[in-house]
Amino acid sequence: MRHGLSFVGLLAFGNGDISGVCNNRIHQTSRSDALNILGGGSKFRGLHFVPAIQLRGVTSETSSMKLSVDASTAMASLLAGSIGGAIGVGASYPFDTLSTKAQVSTGREENHLGFGRNFIKIWKSEGIGGFFDGVLITMIGQAIIKAIQFATNEFTFLWLEKNSSIKSTIIKMGTAGIVSGLVSSFVVSPVELVKVRMQSQNKQALKKKDDGYKNENSFETPKIFRNEIDCARWLIKTEGWCALFSHGLWITIIREIPSFAIYFVVYGMLAKSSMAAALGEHMAPLIFGAIAGWAMWIPTYPIDIVKTIEQVQTPKNGQKGKGMLTSGQITAKLYRAGGVMAFFDGLEPKLARAAIKHAVTFWVYEIVMSFIRPA
Repeated sequence: MRHGLSFVGLLAFGNGDISGVCNNRIHQTSRSDALNILGGGSKFRGLHFVPAIQLRGVTSETSSMKLSVDASTAMASLLAGSIGGAIGVGASYPFDTLSTKAQVSTGREENHLGFGRNFIKIWKSEGIGGFFDGVLITMIGQAIIKAIQFATNEFTFLWLEKNSSIKSTIIKMGTAGIVSGLVSSFVVSPVELVKVRMQSQNKQALKKKDDGYKNENSFETPKIFRNEIDCARWLIKTEGWCALFSHGLWITIIREIPSFAIYFVVYGMLAKSSMAAALGEHMAPLIFGAIAGWAMWIPTYPIDIVKTIEQVQTPKNGQKGKGMLTSGQITAKLYRAGGVMAFFDGLEPKLARAAIKHAVTFWVYEIVMSFIRPA
């Protein structure tokens, strides 16, 4: 019998044994044997998020049973990811707003504000509500996005375990993360399009204009939106349904694919490490989630800043594409304005947001999975 490892616990550690289906019977594996396989040692105390044992060599008589377990696991991961994603993004949203404000003003020295000045400006002009523009659609969207990401990652990894000749667990984790990032991009793009339009509103400037805000650089939304629905309606009316789903899609895919390959690999390797048992079942997902969040954002942040600027642009006179810069043109403009460092404007609040968001996401995910994971 061969054993494989998954990045999250697919079977919860019970009070006595871990059960696996093998050769049409329930095969009992003792706790100590399982821990030796996982490298956790005798001090391991049943973290739900650690790599679980995936049993191979299943006969044709049990293949349907294994398929059912895999589907149930993916569904459990979908629900847990949905809840974790929504709570995580809500807890970290003010930092996301600060990061977006900084990104939108990148390359324009006369309008560029640092972290502290942005915070004070939003607080004075809009109050605490200014930090949460677009939070509703983002929480709903993240519930869907994280459900897709976690379930796709889980299902892809299980499929690779049983159907591929890949021996490396890291490669299987990375491949599952790539598929997860690609699939979820089609939901991420429209959700983040609405989010950045809401966050980039310059309400103070817009209120001073009776006939609309002059948006020469197309880097700020030329309208005050009452809420996310109002923003989405305006987008559809002025730019069309197609733009809602395609504006910034390709740059989103370019960002999401490496992001989630890194994300799930880093979390998975940390979950397999000796630190998991030492930190305990509550602290480990918080710390590992924060580290995974930083690991995914630091190398892909330059792509994110280009994506934000691309999505916040609005076509002049409502004509599709008119006056809007491509990803390549935005990249060139940013480099001319501030060199390499221009691609890291707003990184500090983004990293703060990443630590909080992904720590909370994984913590909630593991708690929910501990209750609903298939036995």
